[in-house]
Amino acid sequence: MRGGPIPEGEAPLAALLRALLEQEGSISFRRFMEIALYHPEHGYYAQAPSLRIGKNGDYYTGPSAGSAFGRLFSETVAEVWRLLGRPETIDLWEQGAGAGWLACDLVDSLRRRDPGLAGRLRYTIVEPRARARREQQERVGKARLADRFRWIDSWDETERIVGIFFSNELVDSFPVRRLVRRGTGWTESCVTLKDGHLRLEEQPLRGGSPWSDPLGEQEPDLPEGWVVEVSPEAPSWMQRVGRLLDRGLVFTFDYGSTPEERFSPGRAGGTLRAYRRHRWAEDLLADPGEQDLTAHVDFGVLVQSGCEAGLRSLAFIDQHHFFVGILSALAERSEGRLPDGLTAAGFQTLAHPGFLGRTHRVLIQSKGVDDPSSLSCLRFARGP
Repeated sequence: MRGGPIPEGEAPLAALLRALLEQEGSISFRRFMEIALYHPEHGYYAQAPSLRIGKNGDYYTGPSAGSAFGRLFSETVAEVWRLLGRPETIDLWEQGAGAGWLACDLVDSLRRRDPGLAGRLRYTIVEPRARARREQQERVGKARLADRFRWIDSWDETERIVGIFFSNELVDSFPVRRLVRRGTGWTESCVTLKDGHLRLEEQPLRGGSPWSDPLGEQEPDLPEGWVVEVSPEAPSWMQRVGRLLDRGLVFTFDYGSTPEERFSPGRAGGTLRAYRRHRWAEDLLADPGEQDLTAHVDFGVLVQSGCEAGLRSLAFIDQHHFFVGILSALAERSEGRLPDGLTAAGFQTLAHPGFLGRTHRVLIQSKGVDDPSSLSCLRFARGP
């Protein structure tokens, strides 16, 4: 993809996209989103994560707001290790590790609470992006934790792990198809070039019905103009995770919907959003590579796809109840005192219903674990 001179003030990726559209006429919104987020040089996620996340970035995540996430999740890691029969080595795999905050907080907390368990860790970060990997490695090195870590671009089908695979706000960044109900059929949003500007345009649906997906449900009868996003990548990713896990648990932290919520009235306009400087941006196509693009996760698809790969869904719970369950168990052991390294402010940002507690959810799946119901994070769960 090559473009001519970049006009002053224009994002570098805009010129590249303009050249592509001059050649092809139009591209699907999914392809636009993939380029805008993942172009190896100018994509949004090609930049250093600390420039995009946190107070001076575009949005917060639980780990970027403090050490509470890692401190509390370390208790779950210890519980899973015991459930697995205290194996000599326990695998922790994280994908979408951002700047490495959670990785450092988690391992540091385990070293403080149980050095013996920490010595059994084999921590793998799945990170194909060079700048993110460098930042993670620098942070891990400064914390003197490097002996426990390795980095990989991806994994092959022969690998098997015993332990935990987890991700935080990963799946919402998978590129999506944007579909619009017209009459009794559907159109697909595509990106075109008009008068020198990027524009959304509806075109006949490519690739058949969007409901030839893992849910296997009938195509719904929805009102004119209803917008739905479909992630082609999410089902195959979940199946790969399921095949990777030999014994253990999968924790998927993100925001999204259940099958029952999929077509609620509040979602008639779709869930695609652009974020910049902690605010929604109205134009999804503006400044490609300079603003985040995200769509709500369809957790029903992840449940079904995981089941096909041998994963059993244990719970689908909001982040508030997930972390309150862990904190309650800790408080019982410490006579009501907050654990070392955990502040009230840090916990509130992570779990308060007015912050991330209600908007963010956790899908918990298992494989080869006899009785995971004793996990403290499941204390207030009501089932998947």
